[in-house]
Amino acid sequence: MELRTVEVVNPRVPMFGSGALVAPGLVLTAYHVACPGGDRQPVTVRDKIGRTAEASIAWADPELDAVLLQTDRTVLGAGLFVARWGELTCDYPDARPVCSMTGFPRAMRRPHPTAPDAFVGEPMTVDGNIKPATGSRLGYYGFEVINTSMESAELWQGMSGAGAFCNERLVGVATFASDFRHGGLLHLMPAARLFASPGFTDTVTAVTGMTPQLQPADLSVLLDDVADPQLSTSYLLGARSAVVPLTGMTTQLDSLEAWCRTSRPTDVTAVTGIAGTGKTRLMTELMHRLGQPRPGAPTARGWTGGFLADTPVQQPPHYRMLATSQFPLLLAVDYAETRRDQVDQVLDVLAARRTSQPVRVLLLARGRDNWWPSLRRARQGTTVMSTGATIDVDPADALAETTVEHAFDTAKHAFTERIHTLQNAGLGDDWATSPLRPHTGRPGADPVVTAATKPVDVDDTVISLHMAALANVLAALNDDFARYDNPMDVLIAHEVSYWRRIVEARGEYFDEKLMRTLVAVQAVTGAKKLNNAQAAVTAGFDVHHSGFPDAAPNDRRLLAAYEDILTAAYPSGDGAHWGSMGPDLLSTALVAEVEDKSAGQFIERLLPHPHLAEDQQHRALTVLARAAPTQPVLAAGAARAVASAPDKLLPLAAKTVTAELDTDIARTWLLGLQDALTEQAHQPDADPDLYGWATDLVSTSLTHVETGLGDYFNSPEWQPPQDQPEEETETEDGLETDGGAADEPDPDQAPEKYGGGHEENWEETADGDDDADGTPIAPASTGTQALRPTVVVHTITGQTARIALTAIALAHLAFVAFVTGSVAYFSPYSADPSFWLLPPLIISAHLFIGSFYGRQQLPAAFAILMAPPVVLLMTVGFGLMFSDLHKADLNLVVMGMVWTGLFSPGMLALTYAFRAWFGQIQFTDIPADRP
Repeated sequence: MELRTVEVVNPRVPMFGSGALVAPGLVLTAYHVACPGGDRQPVTVRDKIGRTAEASIAWADPELDAVLLQTDRTVLGAGLFVARWGELTCDYPDARPVCSMTGFPRAMRRPHPTAPDAFVGEPMTVDGNIKPATGSRLGYYGFEVINTSMESAELWQGMSGAGAFCNERLVGVATFASDFRHGGLLHLMPAARLFASPGFTDTVTAVTGMTPQLQPADLSVLLDDVADPQLSTSYLLGARSAVVPLTGMTTQLDSLEAWCRTSRPTDVTAVTGIAGTGKTRLMTELMHRLGQPRPGAPTARGWTGGFLADTPVQQPPHYRMLATSQFPLLLAVDYAETRRDQVDQVLDVLAARRTSQPVRVLLLARGRDNWWPSLRRARQGTTVMSTGATIDVDPADALAETTVEHAFDTAKHAFTERIHTLQNAGLGDDWATSPLRPHTGRPGADPVVTAATKPVDVDDTVISLHMAALANVLAALNDDFARYDNPMDVLIAHEVSYWRRIVEARGEYFDEKLMRTLVAVQAVTGAKKLNNAQAAVTAGFDVHHSGFPDAAPNDRRLLAAYEDILTAAYPSGDGAHWGSMGPDLLSTALVAEVEDKSAGQFIERLLPHPHLAEDQQHRALTVLARAAPTQPVLAAGAARAVASAPDKLLPLAAKTVTAELDTDIARTWLLGLQDALTEQAHQPDADPDLYGWATDLVSTSLTHVETGLGDYFNSPEWQPPQDQPEEETETEDGLETDGGAADEPDPDQAPEKYGGGHEENWEETADGDDDADGTPIAPASTGTQALRPTVVVHTITGQTARIALTAIALAHLAFVAFVTGSVAYFSPYSADPSFWLLPPLIISAHLFIGSFYGRQQLPAAFAILMAPPVVLLMTVGFGLMFSDLHKADLNLVVMGMVWTGLFSPGMLALTYAFRAWFGQIQFTDIPADRP
């Protein structure tokens, strides 16, 4: 933060002080320093290395003792990003942040070496703590300086106007100093009060081109940061960059605001919708609205909050800080369906809090079928969740209150304005062959028809509309981009120019094809730590240069250089080592392009790469499976990769899909994986045992997904097997006992013969009993039982077949109930109460036949074979009595055949309906050709 420190001098009076550059050419300082006695004439501003410029008043508030000075941005602050603003929101002594401040106090003034009557101010950085209660009655922060011997307030003169930073957020400006027994107490004007002052945010927006946002500085170690402004496609399209004003979604926004302002201390809700519908942008707008004073209550305290980081900077994270919030707090969790454990940790902390300030947790997800019902069951009606209501965002909601054409023009105008702002801030591009053309400053201006201008479908998501609008603007501003036929190609080409600037600034040769591959790897695998990033870059180089077995080993210097390039291009907003290109539609389009250029080999070679960590493979599978609706080529590539190495990737893939993806996407992905496994199993070198296990695992996972049973690997049906008895094996020396229990099926590792990671039960068979094939099972030892592994196999996967079987089965049960009930009511035996027990018994017998024979793999025993005919015969007997009651004019044999023909198909349909919904329990060691 020292680079932001400047010295402010009023030449007309002997007044000097400090200031903080909040943006190039924009200085925040104390009013009494820049305008002593109300003098608003220009003042002199000097940075640490002596560059000087004249500054004028841009905004001032004498009551807050704060002022914004505007000066030459090319002289002071050139190259600096716009500062982030923060406030202190929690009182958690165990993790209280250390704040810092750099200024020019009187104690650091030294005589000028050549001018005896002049002095030179030297900068001084001090650290301190800001405790929420200190100075709170007057609305100040008390900055308690630590590790200093200056006890006199006079020595601190000159620090007035210095900016106080906490976790790289500007939280306040120093206004005066007080005597303090063990150091100094500097009084700060909080940034939150500056935001509430009329004209402050408008002035910052006018100078920087970006609306300032107030963030919780002390919670920043737990929250995801906003990306620094860049002239890149990824930044311009980022939902949290908020380049394009929010359109539509008024109903959802109003509902969320009303939900936040209810009287409950804590509550949780979910916002769901497919990718690109504006969920994150909706959350950003909600935070902005809640942060403003309410109409009629200008002094009311606004809300604070942010997006919970997937990988918090603070490790281990102190989520207990959230429970000490002194102000209303709104937390958002993006991709909540993939972060259930983290959500539970936060809710557990909030459930035990004692403060009265409202806290709201907003869970953003693409679907809710697989995770939200279980979370609601666990939390609904508790102190952290009321009803657990959800808010759905449909693709059309963002355009519900406007026309597509107007939304398109609004987006074009917003992108043009932001590009000009970024270029004026020194973040411009060389634009290859043509300079940036001037704009007229109104929506709909500069109508340019290029090859990249595609008609926008009304059914497209709002992000698709914004991507088309940005492509149109870029093609109009740069002639090189106008030659592309597809808007996506324009956006990627612009991102390539962003990469080129970074690569060439580091003196490296720009290899565009290699860079596309590496950015695709970065987007797929991510990297939480440096070694993960190094592994990803190494894997990217190997995949990119695959097919050259005799090539020299990768140059380590080059690998390190590209790791640094990728980190600079897409820095992480949290504690992870790097981020990735966004939004998802853009990054997956790039990955699909790389996959296509590699003839479908990119993903298949990347996923099983030995250098990648398991969490990187997990992320890759999530990203690729999530992209299935828009980029089916990626789901197909991932399925081939898993099928080529099922022992390594299949358990992880099955866990990822069943636990994190919505039902429709998970089902589509698993069916594709099933086809890939079948194709791979027919290869000459395929291990039949391995692929038999893999097929069983996918079938079981598919059963749980289709029946709505959720995550199979965390379901009650997944149980470790019991210990098997010691098994004697014959060796050359005689009998040898296999010590200990047999290996238990492990969902993360395939056993030697049949694999692991699938649903296994262990059925007991008595000593000497026959197995399902009629083959005697030798007893393991006297008085014990042999344990046999079983697996639930889903053989009926078609939705149409399942619905048809269910409909016939239900009709059959209703028909049986009607016939037996009619006989019981109208027959002469109705007077006997015991006769009324027969109809429910017959219906129960049908249900037993359907469930038992539909789910079990049964031996050909006499009792097993006779049970269904006996139940059928009883039902036909009631049918004959029904015919007799209605005087049917047919002989007994014919009527018996008619009733048998009516009941038999229904009983058979009932059996297969149970199998379709719940699968069939089979032994894992049955012959492959067994029906």
